[in-house]
Amino acid sequence: MSWNWLGWISWICSILFFCYVIHYIRVHQLMLIAKTKKVVETSLMIRYIILLIVSLCWLGGMLYLTFFRPVDINNHQETRTSITCKPLQMGNKSDDFYYVLATRSKSGKHPIVSYTYWTGNDKYTTNSRFGSVSDGSRIINLSASALPWDKKQLEKEDAKTGHAFAAVMDVKYKNTVVNGLGLKANRNAATYTLLRVPSPEMVSER
Repeated sequence: MSWNWLGWISWICSILFFCYVIHYIRVHQLMLIAKTKKVVETSLMIRYIILLIVSLCWLGGMLYLTFFRPVDINNHQETRTSITCKPLQMGNKSDDFYYVLATRSKSGKHPIVSYTYWTGNDKYTTNSRFGSVSDGSRIINLSASALPWDKKQLEKEDAKTGHAFAAVMDVKYKNTVVNGLGLKANRNAATYTLLRVPSPEMVSER
């Protein structure tokens, strides 16, 4: 069973507790005004502040765990990594043979390159945010070097396919209590595609 149920319960309880605090403050303030005609009482104000701090810290913690907690894909206690390698299929365009078709976007301050490739008679597309092309002597290029690749697996695939394969890394959150509190247990954390080609000429640009 996934620990995400703990996250859902914690989210519901944190929201209910925050609503309770608001209701508590409103009721006691109305009672204070009705009984004493005063707006401020020190003991009540201290109680209000403590309750608000607890409720806001709880909500803030849930927001951080769910939306803002960065994933460390190199931390194998938090994530698990799998790598799938498939040989690339050659395509052609106007008598120009290639393994990868690169398309540059012309809009935005930081144009994105999309990569289209074929493997197993299926067409796939990724972009420069979640993938890169390796066409040099190094199998793992600089863009992908920070990721936890299995170098021996890539070397075997490189030799078997003649330097033409797609390596897709899938990173999933492990089923831990902390990941469950963030509603991330067993869910996808990141996907990265390394496209290995024999030479730059095997990438067709448009």
